[in-house]
This record gives sequence, C-alpha cells and structure tokens, in this order.
Amino acid sequence: MNNYKHVCMLLLGWLTCIVLFSACKKDVYDPNKNEPAKDIFDFATTVDKSLDIDYGMKGNKAVFEVFTEDPVILENGKAKKKENVKSILKAYTDEDCTYSGIVNLPTACTKIYLYSENYILPTSVEVEVENSGIKFNLKDYIKNLQPSTPVMTSQMAIMDKALSRAYTETNPYNIQFLGGYDNNGMPDYLLGEEHNGITYPVAVDVPNGLVNRLNNVLTAKDNSSFAVSTKVINTNVLKDASIKLTFLGEEAEYRNAIGYYYYETQNPPSAEEFESLPKYIAFPNCSTWGSNSGITSNYMPPLWSGHQIQLKYFDKNGKETNVFPAGITIGWFMIPDGFEVYKQASGNKVNIVNPKYGIRYSNNEFNKDNKSVCISLYDEKSKTTVNGFEDGGDKDYKDVFFYLTSTPEEAIYDPNKPTTDPDEEYPPIESDALEGTLVFEDLWPSQGDYDMNDVVVTYHTTFTTDKDNKIIGIKDIFTPIHAGGALKSAFGYQMNMDKSDIDNIKIENSSSTALNENGMEINQDKPTFMLFDDIQQAVKNGAITVTLELAGKNSINDVSRKKLYNPFICVSTDGFNATSKEARREIHLTNYPPTPFANLYFFGRNNDKSSLDQEGNPIGPNYYVAEDNYPFAIDLPITDYQIPDESVKIDKFYPGFYKWAKSKGEENKDWYEYPASK
Repeated sequence: MNNYKHVCMLLLGWLTCIVLFSACKKDVYDPNKNEPAKDIFDFATTVDKSLDIDYGMKGNKAVFEVFTEDPVILENGKAKKKENVKSILKAYTDEDCTYSGIVNLPTACTKIYLYSENYILPTSVEVEVENSGIKFNLKDYIKNLQPSTPVMTSQMAIMDKALSRAYTETNPYNIQFLGGYDNNGMPDYLLGEEHNGITYPVAVDVPNGLVNRLNNVLTAKDNSSFAVSTKVINTNVLKDASIKLTFLGEEAEYRNAIGYYYYETQNPPSAEEFESLPKYIAFPNCSTWGSNSGITSNYMPPLWSGHQIQLKYFDKNGKETNVFPAGITIGWFMIPDGFEVYKQASGNKVNIVNPKYGIRYSNNEFNKDNKSVCISLYDEKSKTTVNGFEDGGDKDYKDVFFYLTSTPEEAIYDPNKPTTDPDEEYPPIESDALEGTLVFEDLWPSQGDYDMNDVVVTYHTTFTTDKDNKIIGIKDIFTPIHAGGALKSAFGYQMNMDKSDIDNIKIENSSSTALNENGMEINQDKPTFMLFDDIQQAVKNGAITVTLELAGKNSINDVSRKKLYNPFICVSTDGFNATSKEARREIHLTNYPPTPFANLYFFGRNNDKSSLDQEGNPIGPNYYVAEDNYPFAIDLPITDYQIPDESVKIDKFYPGFYKWAKSKGEENKDWYEYPASK
C-alpha cells in the first residue's frame, strides 16, 4: 500500500472518530464560513432544453428522433441513415403532428437534427439550439428556405393541352401538360382557395392515420410483393366519376415527374398504339423539403403533403372535362429525375424529349425490362387508393406517394387491390441507449488529490415508451471500469419517482449486500438501487444490468435521465455494511440531494461548500461542491473518458476544465474531449 493510501485511511479514521464521539453534532452556525451560494454552478455537462415541434400535418401521429449530428448520408443517390449513430430522444408526436416536452443534450451542443422515417415528414432538418429552448415549425422553416431572389417562370411551362394522336422528335412520348408550372416545378393548376379571381394553392389535410397504416404494411426494404398485375395496379373507373390526385410524400433524391394516361378497359392499347397514346404530366416535380433538397438561389422544392390536383379527361374531340366515364382505365407513369434544374433560372423544366432514365409505366408490359414502377393499395378507413412509385432499383416503392379520391367513392373501388393495415398500430418505442460516464472523488468533504478517478462507472440507459410517450420500461447497464482510490466505495442510484410506478425489477450481476425488497433498498422514500459494495471488486465482476417494468405514469415529454437519476457512492475504509445502523458517507453529483441514509455530519466540513441551515444541516439548493467551486462527482456524456493518472488533478489532465469551472460552464463546454498530451 502506497503512502497515499495510508493517508486516505488515516484521514477517514480520524473523521470516523469525530462522528462517533461528537454524536454527529455540528459546529455553531457561522454565516461567514458557510453562507449559501445561490448561484453555484452545478457542473452538469448536459442540460434539459424545452423542445417544441410543429410539423403542421394535422391528423397524423408520427415517430421522430433527435440527434446531435446529422444522421443522414447519401448512398447511391438516396438518403440513408448512418450506421452506429444514436439519437438522444425518440418519441411520438401527438395526433396533430406536434410535440412539446424536454430533451437532454450536451451543453456543448449548438444544433440538433430532427429525423423521421415518416413518408410525409422531412428526413433530417437542422435546428438551432437557443438559450430559451428549441423550436421548430415546418411551415416557417420552409418559408425561411425560400430564395431571396424572385423565382422566374419557366419558359417551358405552358404546353399544348390539345389531344394528339401523333408523336414527333420534339415530343417522342406524346407528353401533354395540364397547365403551366413555375421554375420550381410547381403547377399552376393546384386546387385551393380563390381570392379576387386568383386561386391560391391550399394543401388538404391528409386522412387521419393514413401514413401510419401505410407504414405498418410497407415494412420491408423490398415491397415488390405488392407489385401485382397491371390490371389491379391501374385504376378502373366503374362509374362516371370526378377524380382528384393528392401528393402524400416522397423518399427520393431524384426530382421525379409523375403523370397518367387512360384507355378503354375493354380495349387496351397495343405496344404501337401505346407509343402514341397521350400522356399527361400531373406533377412536374414531386420534390419536397428535407435532406439534400438541392435548394439554390433559383430552385426550391415545390410540394407540400396535401397538394392536390383535379385529373382531366379529354374526349375524342379534345374536349376537357373533370368527369371520367365508366369503362376507362387510368394508368400511371414516372419520369425518374425528369425535372431538370439548370444554372439559368429560366431553363428549369421537365425533360420530355430525352429523359436520362427514360419513362416507366404502370403497364409493366410497356417497360423495356417488364418491371413494375408502381404499387397500389386501398385504404378502407379513408376510402382512398394509394399509389407508391419506384424510381430506381431498390424496390421499396416509397420514392413518391399519392392517393386518389373519387366522387362517388365507389367509382374506383377495386376489391382485388392489396389493402393497408386497417388498424392504426403504434407500437412501443425503444430508444437508443443514452450513454455516459460517472466519475467520483472519494475523499469528500476533502478534495484530496482531486484526480477524479476513484470510482468510474459507465452507463447505457434505454427507455421504452408507449404510443402516448408514457415510460413503460427502462433498462440500465452500469459497467464499473476503474477503481483509483484506496477506499472501498459502494455504488447505487436513486430515482425521482414513486415506488408505486415500478411494476417489476430484474437486477443481474449485482454484488451489493444492501438490504432490499424486490430489488429496492428498504426504508428509502424513493426507489433506490445499490449495485455493488466495493468498486475494486466490481471492476473485476463486470457490467450490471437493471431492468424495470413501469406502470406508465411518467411521460418522456417531461422526464429526462438528468431529472430521473441521482447516482452516488458510499465510502468507508471497511466497505459497505448492510446491517450497520451508522449513517453512511454518500457522495452525489453537485446539487443532487443525499438520501435519508446519508450522514449529514460531513456537510460543511473541510472543503465542502453545501448550503446549510443555522443548525449546520444541508438544506440545498447547493450540495457537494468545494469552496473553490469544484465538484466531487461529474456525469459526462461520453463513454471514452480518458481517466486521469493517479494523483494528477483533473484540471491538469484536462487543461480546459479550469476555465469551464471558472466560467460556470460558459467556456470550454467540451473540455472532456481534450486531455493534455502525455
């Protein structure tokens, strides 16, 4: 045993004698010695921030995640979630696609990324972290993305809508347009509200739960099982009907154009006839906001979920009507990456002459490879037909989504179409693991060598929540990784909830001898879990797992790990004694209160600067802080903490620590990332 260990044992023995012979009486209160410091820094490396989200999609409940780095990369032209990137919050919005709650993030974090795999929400958007909190409103976000220079109208916008039975070199596919479109590909025939003779596009509300029901069905990466026969995929008009086409969402990097054609159901076209069949562009550019939108000074993705058009029918004389006659079949086509953006604003247009990826049709027999471009599902609850399009080769059929509505409803109903899941399933969410490292100095109330390596424990916390964001399960993995002190330190934690909130407890590999009932330490006012008696032995034993089943009384909207957990060590020379009637010496994070089992004698002694009452008892709000504003324990948001060498003060091993503490967290917020060079 080295001299340092001898000193530690002598010091603790001396303190123990004082406790025994003084019957835990404290010195007479001296306001000049221990005046409460109301603004003492809590040495937290994470902070709870308010989080308010409004995606503006009423009637839709969606899962979203919060990341501290952009979780998306581009792979083969498609957005893909990075491997091994972990979110710090995963939750459901409410039924109107809004969320209000808190999120815990590193104090060094200045921006977050909102991520969602929901079809109608942006994949990943960057949001600034303000002092007042984090706010995101999708409509405001899109407005702020608008180019500062006016968007010019494309000179290629207005095309001849007249019926044609011939195709030429300038229009080899016989593509027709329903109207004009601007430089972004926004059509001028979107349905909306009329004011002073001008129609302003208004996105309709997407049917409640539609996206969720789609998501419950299209779960695979390859959804080609829904690519059934052309007869089922195409839309057969059974009664005279008015038909509207509504943009739902997209998961593509291409600027895809979508359109339709039609023919007599009983007289389908031959290959030669199909070439000259008129084909009508419905949406020139099916692009919306989100990851890699390609926004420039002369281009902005045009569409919003709920943008709607009226499909037009042209009779044999070229007369336009909103009514499709019974006995007509509507087919669909896509021009993959067909809307081309150029450096000159006036040049943006749909390439109908020589599109680089050709044109793909829902009539598979007219595709060169006979492969399907489209799937079609019927949603019973909303009485809509949903079409999903594939612009490449991954077969997920999620690149563009539209839905069809007709008047009367039954005019396009096909009982042979695959259906969406009739139940709106909102399965429980298991969060990514929240990871960090707890480090303790074991000589409190003295600072000792202040190397912050006496007890080092990493944690991995996973929350399971239900569809209403109620916490129904927590799994913790605590791994003791270093024992730098000579003293025997026990470790445990208390949770800021009622014992009645916990339905079941399972603890694996614990070595604690603390008296417990159903896994919780007895006679504690809050759930308290003791995991080991001796850090040195615990390092050898390895990880400890605590699994809780909860009653769902607490919401992840209101609870963070920072609020919920109060970890601590219990220090003695002889080790933890479960049967001892003596109060124990607990060391907690700064400004976290001791448990009722703690010996209050040590507060205000030596280097401790906790807030005391006139009798010398700790009253808060300040606990476990040294007189020079240094902590005795820290919770770090990393698991690769480089442990300081023995007897090397933490502000020497981590040079940025001093300014961080001195500035009360305003400077060097990520000091733990930069140890001194050895």
